[in-house]
Amino acid sequence: MPLMRFSQRLFIAALGVAAALSPAGAQEPRFVPVTDAVLQRPDPADWLRWRRDQSAGGYSPLDQVNRQNVPKLRLAWAWAMEAGPQQQEPLVYRGVMYLPHPNNVVQALDARTGALIWEYRRKFPEDVGTGDTTRNIAIYQDKIFLATQDAYLVALDARSGSVVWEAKVADYRQRINYSAGPIAGDGKVFAGLTCGVGTPFACFVSAHDAETGKQLWRRESVAGPGDPEEHNATWGRVPYEGRKKASFWLAGSYDPGLKLLYWTTASAYPYPEILKGSGSGAVLYTNSILALNAETGAIKWFFQMQPRDNFDMDHQDNPILADVEMGGAKRKAVYALGKPGILWAFDRETGTHLWNRQLVTYQNIYKHIDPKTGAITMNEGIIPREVGASQAVCPGMRGGKLFQTHAYNPRTNALYSPVSNECTTFEVVPLNVNASGVKYDRIAHMEGAAGKVGRLAAVSASTGELLWTYDQRAAMGSVLTTAGGLVFAGDFHRYFRAFDAETGKVLWEIPLSAPVTGYPISYAVDGKQYVAIAVGGGTSGQRHLAQLYPELKAPVGSNILMVFALGE
Repeated sequence: MPLMRFSQRLFIAALGVAAALSPAGAQEPRFVPVTDAVLQRPDPADWLRWRRDQSAGGYSPLDQVNRQNVPKLRLAWAWAMEAGPQQQEPLVYRGVMYLPHPNNVVQALDARTGALIWEYRRKFPEDVGTGDTTRNIAIYQDKIFLATQDAYLVALDARSGSVVWEAKVADYRQRINYSAGPIAGDGKVFAGLTCGVGTPFACFVSAHDAETGKQLWRRESVAGPGDPEEHNATWGRVPYEGRKKASFWLAGSYDPGLKLLYWTTASAYPYPEILKGSGSGAVLYTNSILALNAETGAIKWFFQMQPRDNFDMDHQDNPILADVEMGGAKRKAVYALGKPGILWAFDRETGTHLWNRQLVTYQNIYKHIDPKTGAITMNEGIIPREVGASQAVCPGMRGGKLFQTHAYNPRTNALYSPVSNECTTFEVVPLNVNASGVKYDRIAHMEGAAGKVGRLAAVSASTGELLWTYDQRAAMGSVLTTAGGLVFAGDFHRYFRAFDAETGKVLWEIPLSAPVTGYPISYAVDGKQYVAIAVGGGTSGQRHLAQLYPELKAPVGSNILMVFALGE
């Protein structure tokens, strides 16, 4: 690292502010604001928000890199990143990449070369732990929006990285923070909180004025005052004040036409119902998809994808929005996938269940899911009845889909979903032993998977028909799909691959330096298409799953953004 840049970084770290660097790589003199029209119809060259656009589909309309020439992909440039969990996704706008790092570092880079333009480093209170992830950021108007691990929303000037405003949303000392970033539109910034075991509250998603940071509304993940009595009744003997956690720990999606947000929720703690006190209640609105009025936060509709969760089977996802033909009619659909490994399709206007499809090789969570209505009958046999009981659950704590994202390709009308064929033995323990009420260290291979943990499944977006699967020993990471007929996905060993979107055939692969746990993107500058992926530090889930394939050794700890383009 050049001496000047090193000293600049020390200065920034000391002040917790941003500084403009590398004049040769500076942005255009005139920054063009990212309006709602731009967000709704982004330039094909840009990657403007979490999973590229408002549909959160992880689809790039670029086709310079295609089935025929993808074997010519070569490393174009790389950039060292901060240490910490590696689950980052860059944004790209008009030739500038905005890269979030662990520990709430944000950098603007020349997307052609990686030259540094500016950098922001957040200065934390001394009691804020380090090493947390920052999965994504948002760009809107002339600002970059960051959600922090000390539970603030921060607006940065997109030209310089200087702080425009910051707003405290929650108290990090109560085990509440942000592990996913915001999304934006219609003058608002929307962000969902992550709540850890031990938090005294229910988590919430909130809307903020994009110009000032003022909170406009908040919606909790649990039924409470103002919600229907029958929804509150699903908590059994648990009073409103005792309904805790149920995070929004991945970013949601936004339909600006319907003015609806789609956000998925996680589990409440303690996890076992015998410790939570909820009896056989469904505990709404945990493990659900919520369709929220973007102006008020009111729930327009919801669907609970796992009632009565006893094992922290989060349904955290990038809900994908797509307009597809179903039964001879065009439907506005939303798709969601969680740890149980069931892919769900709903009408995004009404919440009507359209279809569901099991993607893992085996599950024992549900006794039955009605293929027409989606009505769920839980498997009563796995529900723990006493402290000390142990139960094998498939998929388990790390199985189905965890933090990975899936993708939708409108050209193939297919969804591409990564899942892990893994089971967990949960042991119910006293709360003074573990505040969650369970131990979940023991994991095992899933029945029917033949020792192959990783699966990439292609599914018809219209019917739910399973089109093809790619199965391998190591677990799979997040997915990008492109107009070039490609699906890109890394794995938790260290391979990054391009698949034929129609057949699942591997067309290109490269071993990288570490587990591929970042979110892949594609963008273009000066007519040249790039594919970018962050690798390195791994995650706790990735390390846990690696116990199932111990012969596949890969180093972790050095986070790197790797950017590929076509070579000769």
